[in-house]
Amino acid sequence: MNIVILFIMFAAITALMLTNIFQETDNHIILWLETIRLPFINDVMLAVTDLGISALLVPFMLIFSVLLFMYRRYYSIVLLFLLYLCEITVNHWLKGLFARERPTFDHLVTESYYSFPSGHSMNAATMYPFIAYLLIELIPWLKNRQKTVYIITGVVVIVIGVSRMYIGVHYLTDVLGGFAIGLALCLLFKKIDEKIVAIRQN
Repeated sequence: MNIVILFIMFAAITALMLTNIFQETDNHIILWLETIRLPFINDVMLAVTDLGISALLVPFMLIFSVLLFMYRRYYSIVLLFLLYLCEITVNHWLKGLFARERPTFDHLVTESYYSFPSGHSMNAATMYPFIAYLLIELIPWLKNRQKTVYIITGVVVIVIGVSRMYIGVHYLTDVLGGFAIGLALCLLFKKIDEKIVAIRQN
């Protein structure tokens, strides 16, 4: 049910974007974020936003796969990379489909492809919660503290999304769209992993 709700949310956010109903608010948010910029905040946000790039995620996934291998969760390794490939493919396809131009305000970095949905936000909302779920399943100490693990993961994901708006390369609707579709994919693959675990235990 949560997956269906997230897809409905993505459809609603897409409708807001396509009809331009939310465009003025989108613009105001970025313009306000520009007014609070400071050099040290810029540095922090530029570092945070890199947590959503594939150049960092893929090496992290490879290292994490070693842990999964040690626990003999071979199918989870396959799902982890299949989820990543699915996510980046869907993101690229959606960007091309909607072809939304990037914000034209002052930006701290230059991005070349379309804006909706945010790739960094979608990366973060897809991969980090799925990795958190796998860690909780593997490590009993974390399983007893799963609420804390998911809260920390959620904060990281949200801050990555905020960083995309702060540096001026995405609108709020881009970020929320990336969150919705990314988390939906994460939950879908989580259910698949849980089904495989249940089958193996029977």
